[in-house]
Formats: sequence, C-alpha cells, structure tokens
Amino acid sequence: MKKHLLTYVLLFLVLETLGLTFARQGQNTSNNVKDPLKQEQERKSRFPTAEYEEPDLADAAKNRIRKEKGLRHNDFQIVDPNPPAWAAEVVATVHDAMNFPALPVSESEYIVIGKVTAAEAHVSANKKNVYSEFTVSISKVFKTATSSVVDGSEIAVSRNGGFVKYPNGKRVLYRTHGFNMPAVGENYLFFLTSKKNQDLTILTAYVLGVDGVEALDQSELFQALEGLTEEALFQKLNESLVKSSSY
Repeated sequence: MKKHLLTYVLLFLVLETLGLTFARQGQNTSNNVKDPLKQEQERKSRFPTAEYEEPDLADAAKNRIRKEKGLRHNDFQIVDPNPPAWAAEVVATVHDAMNFPALPVSESEYIVIGKVTAAEAHVSANKKNVYSEFTVSISKVFKTATSSVVDGSEIAVSRNGGFVKYPNGKRVLYRTHGFNMPAVGENYLFFLTSKKNQDLTILTAYVLGVDGVEALDQSELFQALEGLTEEALFQKLNESLVKSSSY
C-alpha cells in the first residue's frame, strides 16, 4: 500500500482566506473566467455521503455483496472514528498517486464512455475507509477485459473518498488530494482498473461537455488535453490504443 499523509482541514478558515483572495482577484477578472472557489465547492459537492453506522440492507443477498465489497476496501485508512469537533475535512496526500500518462491506455483494463446515473458512499468493513460508488450506463466501449462490459451495459465503479456522517450528526469529507468524483447526469470517458475482476475502480476520467473536454482530476498531467473537442480527444485515444496494441 502506498504511504499517505493525512491533513485535517478547518473549513471556515480556509474558505475565509480563499474568499478574500479571490475577491481581490475578481476585481481584475472578466466574467467568463471561472471562479476557483466556486469550482472547488462544486467539486466537493459531488462526493456522496456514507453513514458511519450504516444499517444492513433488507435484501440478504445484496447485503452480503455490500459487506464483501466493504472488506475489499479495508486497504486504505483515512476515516477517523472520533474526529475533532473543528475538523470538516481530511485530505490524504499519496506519493506517486498519479504515476500514469494523461491517457492511461496501458494502465487501464477498461476504457468506456458512460453516463453517471446514481451515486452512493459506504464505509469499509473496518470503518477506517470510505469509498464512493457510481452507477454508469455505458454508451461506447473502447477497451474491455470481460465480455459483460459492452455498449449498452451498466456497471458500478468506485473510488476511495466521500463524506462520512457520524451518529451525532457531524459530517466530515475524506478525500485524496487531486482526485475528484464524477457528477450524476454527466457523460465521461472513464479509464478503469479492476481488483481481481471484482471491483471496477476509477483511475481517472474526462467529462465530455459542450465547452470541451475537462479532466476529472487535478494535475498538470492533464493540461494538454483540457479544452479539446470530443473528436480531438477520441482521435488521440485511438492513436494511443493502436500504439498500445502494437507492443
């Protein structure tokens, strides 16, 4: 497991400082430039919420599947069982977390275009991790490792992170620095990995919108592809797929 550093965030002070900074910058900024503070708040709003004391499901079969998946997410430890009263967020910094190219073709078992139709979050079996799970309706498959993942199929994809709501009502966001969550209703080009063909995990993704391609995650790694048209992105992807298959 990669080593990670946890940082507690006192939300009020951070937002107050950022707000003053961006207010000054806004005096000399045109209206078409996106507000960084608003963008950050929007990114965080996409993280689903898990109950720390999550009740069992009424359906025994579904409950067993969820518990088994919870066991497979015990390998990352970020959730505090008793967070300080002032803590609103915990950020894990993972060394070399994005050690892949902007189009991680070789690193992905699955590459698909899909629309996110639902989102939920769960704590791991040992309650030391929280992970978010998204239902994705696939419209196009570029690469797949199993015959069940095809155009028109539906899959569940996951990523570590999410809000955790405690029995006392306190809600804390746990996330990994630079890694964000997809939004329900949006279309994405997903790069996915799998754990022993059991769970599909988001390596990274690009949202496909009318204003051009936008990277899901935050890194200089993706800057060269930001703002491309879908056609230009798919052309680069197909070139990478051909190059990857030639080895």
